[in-house]
This record gives sequence, C-alpha cells and structure tokens, in this order.
Amino acid sequence: MDMTVFETEEQLLEYIQSQGVAVVIWKPTESMERKPLARKGSKTPSQVVTNKGNWLQQQIEADLVGMGFRRGQVGFNNMVMAIYLISQMEDGKQIRVTHDVYPKVAKYFGSSVSSVERTIRNAIESVWRRGDLDALRCLYPYPCDNSSGRPTNAEFLINTSFQYR
Repeated sequence: MDMTVFETEEQLLEYIQSQGVAVVIWKPTESMERKPLARKGSKTPSQVVTNKGNWLQQQIEADLVGMGFRRGQVGFNNMVMAIYLISQMEDGKQIRVTHDVYPKVAKYFGSSVSSVERTIRNAIESVWRRGDLDALRCLYPYPCDNSSGRPTNAEFLINTSFQYR
C-alpha cells in the first residue's frame, strides 16, 4: 500500500484538488461562538466557548454517544461541558470537580450545582446499568473500585478528559 506524507496543509489541499475533488475551506468567525442558553435569571459565563471548543465539544459528544450515552439525556450536555472544561485545565493543576467544574457548568446552563451533579450521576448510572459492559470497558478502560461497579462522577469526568488534552 502506497502512502503519501504531506508536510503542509497546502500540499494536502493541492493533492486533493488534483484528484478532481472540490475543496471548500471554512473558517468560523468570532461572531459564531457558542452562546449560553438563555434562561430566566441566568448570567453570562465569564468564559465563552471558542470555535476550537465547539470542535472539541463535538468530538466529546460523539465519543460519549459511542459509549452509550444519549444526546437527549438531561445530563449529557452537562457532561460534555464538564469534560471540556477539565480538558482545558493546566497540566498538574489539582482538579476539584465539585468546587471548580460544576459551578462553571451550572452557570453556563443556568442551573444549580446540585442539578449538574445529579444529572451527570444519573447519566453515568443509566449507561452502566443498561449498557453493554464489555463494550463499555473497551471505551472506558479505567478501574471502577466502588461497590456500584461504575465510576464516580469525578473519576469518569477526569479520566475521560485525559484523551482530549
């Protein structure tokens, strides 16, 4: 099997175009940033998710769906945002999910910290309860050392976020 290695994106684009494939390059603008859900009494978060964040969030969503989570589940978006925020934290910094991550997610979606924690916990419990555990172990290879057989919220969010750093 022949393989061609391209040093730059321009070389790759030239090759693709030489094969008769139309190439469209789309660069999002600052005005296309994701805005928080407008809920009564909610505040605008200090950290706006950038276009890079949108791509990463889409990847996180796809991976969670592959694990068995459902996009329509209440905790799904909370989980995506929490994993995204953890993946953007400095390496070596202590990750305090309850004190640092949940409040940001709650502010972003205009909900409470306890609601964020509960919906994420329920989503994880439902996947571990109804999912294919053998397939799930392939996608989430980390040990679950508690009596329920599923990871805690913090374990799941932190371990899952490592692949996006």
